[in-house]
Amino acid sequence: MQDESALRAITTRLTTTPINHLPRIAGFLATALAQCQLEDQFSDSKKAASSVTAHKLKTRIASLLQDRNAAGRLTAAVLIKAIVDKGGPNVLANSEVWTKGLLSCLNKPDSVDVKKIYLGTVTRIFLLTQGHPTLLREVITPLLPPFLTSCLGLIRPVKAQVDGNLTEVANPLLNPVLQCCNQLLPHHITLFRPFVARFKLVCQSLLEESGTSATTRKLAIKLMCLLISCAPKMTVSLEWTQTAASIINSAQATADRLFRAVIEEHEPNDTSNQRAFGKHNFSKEPRISDKDESGLDSWTGIYEGTVRLCTLVNWLDALISVKTPQAVTVPLGSILDLTSRLLAVTPPESKSNATPTLRYHNEATRDEKEQLWLNLPQIHLSCLRVLQKMTGIYGASVLAVAGAMLNQTLDAFEAMSRHETIREAVYMVFGDVLATIDLSETRLNINGLSYLIEHCCNDLRTGLLPSSDATRPDTMKDGFLGTRPVPTADYLSLRRQSRLYQAAWELLPQIITHCPSSMISRQSRIEIDRLSIILNHTDAMLASVMRPMLSDKGKATTASLTPFLARSAADSIVVEALLRPRTSVAQTTARSSPGSESHELKANHEQHGEQGEGDSDILSKLTDSLDAMDDTVESEEPTPKDTTGPADHGNEEEMLESTTKKRTLDAIDGTDAGGSSTDFQTAASREIKIPRLDERKTQESESQSSHMNNLHIEEPRTSTFAEVIHRASAPNEALPPEKTFKTAAPVDASDSDDSEIPEIDLGFDTDEEESE
Repeated sequence: MQDESALRAITTRLTTTPINHLPRIAGFLATALAQCQLEDQFSDSKKAASSVTAHKLKTRIASLLQDRNAAGRLTAAVLIKAIVDKGGPNVLANSEVWTKGLLSCLNKPDSVDVKKIYLGTVTRIFLLTQGHPTLLREVITPLLPPFLTSCLGLIRPVKAQVDGNLTEVANPLLNPVLQCCNQLLPHHITLFRPFVARFKLVCQSLLEESGTSATTRKLAIKLMCLLISCAPKMTVSLEWTQTAASIINSAQATADRLFRAVIEEHEPNDTSNQRAFGKHNFSKEPRISDKDESGLDSWTGIYEGTVRLCTLVNWLDALISVKTPQAVTVPLGSILDLTSRLLAVTPPESKSNATPTLRYHNEATRDEKEQLWLNLPQIHLSCLRVLQKMTGIYGASVLAVAGAMLNQTLDAFEAMSRHETIREAVYMVFGDVLATIDLSETRLNINGLSYLIEHCCNDLRTGLLPSSDATRPDTMKDGFLGTRPVPTADYLSLRRQSRLYQAAWELLPQIITHCPSSMISRQSRIEIDRLSIILNHTDAMLASVMRPMLSDKGKATTASLTPFLARSAADSIVVEALLRPRTSVAQTTARSSPGSESHELKANHEQHGEQGEGDSDILSKLTDSLDAMDDTVESEEPTPKDTTGPADHGNEEEMLESTTKKRTLDAIDGTDAGGSSTDFQTAASREIKIPRLDERKTQESESQSSHMNNLHIEEPRTSTFAEVIHRASAPNEALPPEKTFKTAAPVDASDSDDSEIPEIDLGFDTDEEESE
């Protein structure tokens, strides 16, 4: 009922509000529609009142869509987008009229922003019809080709006045159209097939121009890769392979012209790709006058050649990352051969005494070499992205070439580490490789790895506050420059949000986790641990605790970070599991209660009932004595009953005298080391304090629980039936030690000294007596 009232109010508002004022309330009305259950309101099974309200709303939107004023058309497009998102299949089934109206609006002279809304609404309708064959047949099949035709008309270059002259510039609707095509093409390959040639020409013209923006170039490259899926059946794999080969060959040919000033020492893995170069004409700029194998037009100059080479490498990057309907063969060898050649060309070091890494032709001008050095970081960055994409997509499948990829990355890092973008890309590539490949199976440059770890720590150190020495004034003559600038907390916060800092942050725990200890020096590991503590890097500290640095003998060579980890991440469940593992304790021995033994003795007595009366008397006495001992343990009386005879006392005294037990003097209360045996007997028979009520209950519960546990545990017998009878019949022998039960002293919280008095032992250590 509330949804129906809301629809009625929205319809009334659309009818009574002037059309020029509708865009102001379009957002409010769309939000109100999004909060309604439109699928139920537009259902055919609803009652008549609801269907009438929904019909009025649809009629009003359709009239606004055909209005002469752009404000009405804009409002209609916004409301259609909101209704389609919440309406479900019932609304999509009746959206054909709205879609046709939106397509007609694309050809009207509306503003660019309004046409973007038209494009987004139509694309949303086409995407929501996926999974509904009826809608695909009724909506997509008849309406998608006209939509693509309208899109091709929208992306034509427009003329603009630049410096008093009319010049053709890119259409502002170019990027939205390319985005719509990239979203729709994977779902409707057959319907896009008639438009492949036209879209390919548009994309190639965008890739040829050096002034094309990076966003437009990226969208055009993705559309070029998706157009391969429109090839006829069973030829997609062949088309993909030919495209990859043409891109690689075009990149090699571009590098031949662009790197003409360098005497390259790179040797390709495939001997068929070796080219015989003639003598270059250094009086003219490097150029390619004809179209290359990929279909791109000519270029001239170092800058245009750099843009073309980066475009081809990025095209190759997108080609290996786009999904294809069929399995394809990826030329890993040719790709690595290309990246190895491009990464091998590096600028000279800034140090004056540095050894030059490359040789150059004498005919090459200094201006050409400097322009080449200036554009090399862009080329290296494109190659590193290709390596990262290969590692992320193919994973362990590139294990055979993992060593070559890592060495290329480390070599490029050593040569171009002064560029932040290069360091960021290397950190990301190295992190992906570490998480995928076991480095112990590769031949890695240890010096390059140490250099990488050093720079990673240096980049993380930029997020720390400077030391107190940085704030001290400098001894300069100029008083205005007497203090050094100190980074503020806001600056450090922004620094930690940079992409370079985040890449180094993520790489630090991966180095500890995945790099073998033999590849990391002890000094580097100490520096990593130190930074982990200072930066409060929980993941790095956890990795350091889990992977300690061990010596050849298996001992840890560095201090453990467990205390710092426990302090910084005490609420982490991972740290809790590491510090306090909840593992069950394996019970190796089990105690048996005296009651269970008495039951066993009774059962044995019943089995051996054929023995004489003397044996039965002895067994009865033994049973009575054990029952008395059991009652003593479970009793609440403070003093246990003495069930032994005088002879037993004499035997016990003899055993105590023959046993020398080491005791401390603090355990004796009120007695001297040289006291008589009578005093010790008196102390031994001292009355034990009466336990409190709660302590009695605790003791009772503990004894009952131990008794119930022992009923389920069968303890191996320690004495045979004949041995028990023999010991019981001997008048001067004490019971076996395992059959003797002692009552534990109760705990008195009010008097801790008296409650901790141990049981008096009559055997003294002569050493303590002499010490006193």
